[in-house]
Amino acid sequence: MKQKISGFILAFMLLICIAVPAAAATQGYKFEQKTVSLQVGKSKSLIAYNNGRKVNPGKIRWKSSNPNKVSVTKGTLTAKNWGTARISAVYGGKTIYCTVYAYNKNARTNFKGYKASSAKIKVRSKLQLKPELRGKTTIYKTSDPKIAVISSNGNLTAKTPGTVNITCVSLGKYRYTASLKVTVVAELKYIKTADTPLNGSTGTILHRGLSLEAPENSLPAFELAGQKGAQYIETDVRQLKDGTFVIFHDGNLQRMCGVNKKIEDLTYQKVKKYPIITGTNASAYKNNTIPTLKQYLACCNKYSAVPVIEIKSQLNSESVAKFNQIIKMSKKSPVVISFKEEPLKMLRQINKTVSIQWILRDRITKAALDECSRYKFDVSAQYRCTNRSIIKRAHSRNIRVALWLFTDSKVADCYRNWGVDYITCERIM
Repeated sequence: MKQKISGFILAFMLLICIAVPAAAATQGYKFEQKTVSLQVGKSKSLIAYNNGRKVNPGKIRWKSSNPNKVSVTKGTLTAKNWGTARISAVYGGKTIYCTVYAYNKNARTNFKGYKASSAKIKVRSKLQLKPELRGKTTIYKTSDPKIAVISSNGNLTAKTPGTVNITCVSLGKYRYTASLKVTVVAELKYIKTADTPLNGSTGTILHRGLSLEAPENSLPAFELAGQKGAQYIETDVRQLKDGTFVIFHDGNLQRMCGVNKKIEDLTYQKVKKYPIITGTNASAYKNNTIPTLKQYLACCNKYSAVPVIEIKSQLNSESVAKFNQIIKMSKKSPVVISFKEEPLKMLRQINKTVSIQWILRDRITKAALDECSRYKFDVSAQYRCTNRSIIKRAHSRNIRVALWLFTDSKVADCYRNWGVDYITCERIM
């Protein structure tokens, strides 16, 4: 009996001795990468390592959570349709996983608000970077985390002066890539000696109404801006298929109304069927339809605010003439702005007195100032591309300078002190 017990104990101990090294043997079992992106129709080998050595894929038990999207055979991945699959690989009693994103094709996109390939930001300030087109999963990277770091949701924080490249890959039906060169500069110091704006004081333009409290470019946003005492209320105007001028920023209704339709292909009767459902406190404003230019002007008149109207459509001479007649409804002389120079030139030909600002995407160059002088335009640009000497240069030619889009009141005060004529922001500073 004692011999049987001793034999049992010996066998049990032997099993333990065998099991422990087997478990230890797979302790370093892992994939080369935890996520993979793969274009539909292509294949790729998924490599697993065990304690630094490649594992024979034939000795691994493979499985795909979604074989209709991504199949796996002895470690070879094949993308069949766009979508996501989780690949599991069992070896030595241990299971590891890899997420595979299958996409149809590569596509290039921009970050929202950053059409140019570069941007400037001061130390300790932040940028929220979101790609204009994106899939379900978005991955951000920085070329130098000592200069700027970026979170998993695209929140960039500037740390020290220098230049850093930010890249983004967004995976879904397509594989979208975006990049931006960010130059981090030292903090602006307040200048004690002040310059004087051509207007005598710096005007504050509220961007798309009070969009921090109501959906942008909506009548509630304009009403709230007026109630808060906004001096200038900015908006965007587009012309519909039937000639009606409406207030809307995007060329498509998707972002604000949830409908994939080009707004300029619709009549006003059709547009009224799609209320604004996105934006700050959107649910509080039922049946919040896209307003007309006339409704916007009536609201500005109600609160004695100056309308600042950005032309988004590429208008012809007939449309410009119609636009000019409508803006005469304004009790205060409006400011008309646009990136598109041609409509501004046509407007100047028929209206010699209206204030016009030509919006630039980059720096205010001598050539741009020459053009402004020729057509009696003022100029509008990003504040990050503009300094005190540029403002002085424009003023020496009797050209007013409007800058956008301020989020920091200290920075806004610095530019006021430099004599800028207008600042655009999303709240009254």
